[in-house]
Amino acid sequence: MQSLNRIGYITVFSAASISIFVIESFFPTPLPGIRIGFANIFILLALIFFGLKESLLIGILKSLIGSLVLAKLFSPTFLFSMSGTLISTLAMWTILKSKLPISLIGISIIGAEVHIITQLLIATSFFLPQVSFFYLSPIYILVSLITGSITGIFSFQVYTKLKRRIKICAN
Repeated sequence: MQSLNRIGYITVFSAASISIFVIESFFPTPLPGIRIGFANIFILLALIFFGLKESLLIGILKSLIGSLVLAKLFSPTFLFSMSGTLISTLAMWTILKSKLPISLIGISIIGAEVHIITQLLIATSFFLPQVSFFYLSPIYILVSLITGSITGIFSFQVYTKLKRRIKICAN
C-alpha cells in the first residue's frame, strides 16, 4: 500500500505541475521567458517528500508533456524549460542534502536563480550570441529573486498542508 500511495502522490504532483505549466504560458510576461514558476512548487515538494529521482521525473514530465500540449516540443522554449528545470532541481537537491539552515523559500529562490542563469547561458550561447550574458543577467536575476520568493511562499503553504498527510501515507 505504501508504494501505491507514493506513486499516487507522484502522479498527482506531475499532473499539477504540467497543468500549471500550461496555464502559466497563457499569461503575458514582462520579459521573454519569465514566469512565476508555480509549476515548480511540486518539483520542490517532491524533493522534500520523495527524493531526487522523483523530482527529476516530475520536472521532465512537466517540460516534455507541457511543451507537447503547447506545441513547442523540441523548440528553443522546450530546451530552456528542460535544461533550467534539470539543473535547478539538482541545485535545490544539493542545498537540501547539505543540511545548511536554508528555508523552503530560500531553496526556492536558489532554484529560480539557477533556472534563469541556465536559461540565459543557453540563450546567449546558442540563440542570441550577439547579446551579452552580463547585459541580460542583472534584470533577469532580480526578477527571478522575486518569482522564486513567491513560489517559495506558496511552496511553504502547500508543504504545511501536505506534510502530515504524506507522512501518514508513508507509514
